[in-house]
Amino acid sequence: MSTRQLERLREVAGPGVLITDKAALGAYFKDPPPRMDLNLALPRDSLELADLAAAAYENDIPIYTHRRGLLSAEVAKSGGVLIDLKGIDDIVRIDESNLLAFIEYGVTFERLKEELDKLNLRLLMPAAATSSSIVRSYIDRDVILANGATRPYQYTTFHAILADGRLWMSGTDQYTPDGHAEFREDLGPMYSNLFHASEDIFGMPYAMKAWIYKRWEERRVTTYGFDDAESAIAAARLACRHDQVFECVVADRHYLSVLLTGGPDEADAMAAGLPLWSVVFGFDNHPMLVEVWDRQTQEMAASCGGKRGDGELAGLMESKFEWPWYISERDHYRGGTSTIGYFTFTGKAAGLFGKAAEMAGGYPVGQLAIPSYYGAAFYCETDIYHDADDAGVHKTWVDAYLALLDEGAHVNRPQDEVAEAVYTRMDPENIRLIRNLKKVMDPKGLMNPGQLIEGV
Repeated sequence: MSTRQLERLREVAGPGVLITDKAALGAYFKDPPPRMDLNLALPRDSLELADLAAAAYENDIPIYTHRRGLLSAEVAKSGGVLIDLKGIDDIVRIDESNLLAFIEYGVTFERLKEELDKLNLRLLMPAAATSSSIVRSYIDRDVILANGATRPYQYTTFHAILADGRLWMSGTDQYTPDGHAEFREDLGPMYSNLFHASEDIFGMPYAMKAWIYKRWEERRVTTYGFDDAESAIAAARLACRHDQVFECVVADRHYLSVLLTGGPDEADAMAAGLPLWSVVFGFDNHPMLVEVWDRQTQEMAASCGGKRGDGELAGLMESKFEWPWYISERDHYRGGTSTIGYFTFTGKAAGLFGKAAEMAGGYPVGQLAIPSYYGAAFYCETDIYHDADDAGVHKTWVDAYLALLDEGAHVNRPQDEVAEAVYTRMDPENIRLIRNLKKVMDPKGLMNPGQLIEGV
């Protein structure tokens, strides 16, 4: 970035927004390169963000958005500005009547939970969390801890600043700044499978209206043990087809033991006492309804060969459902965790679990399934546990993903080489459409330049 370009940014940035300290920038890179021709911006509200974007666009300065994780070395040498939205962090409003929370990018699951607890309300948590930002997690369509009848996305509308500084509002918010008729879900959000959860290639989402939920009089969690994945998935599908549970999770004993403990010895000891596979049901409603649903799901689980647990696992899971399941917190088992996540039809889920475990080679794995669309499909996850400095696990991770793609698995938010593979298999007309739309929204190509989506 030239001196003139830097000065133009300083003219519009508020005090403390533009940071030229290279040590602060280094935290965004796994291996900070020796030369960084990049500056960091930490805007505190949408006006500062819009002013920064407009000034950068006018002066041909590339804009990079920090989404999650660490950045590539190429970004450090780009001569652009890296924008981190974590400082835009107001809980604008909690609308108890319509069960919506209007929140900004920097609001975390933990912080909003603290406020919702005071009102006897809750929000849905992500199962494969890598970001504590609710906006980031929901806009990327992270899989949520819920049953298969719950909304596949957890927000009605979102606000974004486009590459040139203009404000864009999705859904009903196009009509008034505060939105209206929010109970009509058909009016928002602007959501498409086409972009693989990469709506922010066209702008920077900084706020959204997220769904929240009432806590009822009765809360109950139950577990059932199974001898194989196929039977456990069948039981979960039945319960979701009848829409009787608030949460529904299928997992093997390794996944659950790593999730619920804090060290390898403790995890191995817990795994030894768990069934090979478990289904966990969460109920939250009127006591009479919960009692009926509990009895009915017990009959469904038994029809698939399930045996009810003794309550210890249920108690642990009830507490765990209250928080995000951060992937990094599973690193205690071997030092690192690489996650393979995808969607598939119910009938293929057990077979793809076997394929994923086979492709993982000798690495220990834990596996999870969460139903979607009333149990017609499942989000499936295989966690590979490995040493933190294992150089070979990345190839194993990529090869496993490629094998699953060959079997018809759908990857919701592909990254790195997996994103390349997904898009090489895509209809060329879809690629052309994305490129043309990106050119319309960002004619200069300055917003995350060179990326069709994240990683491509």
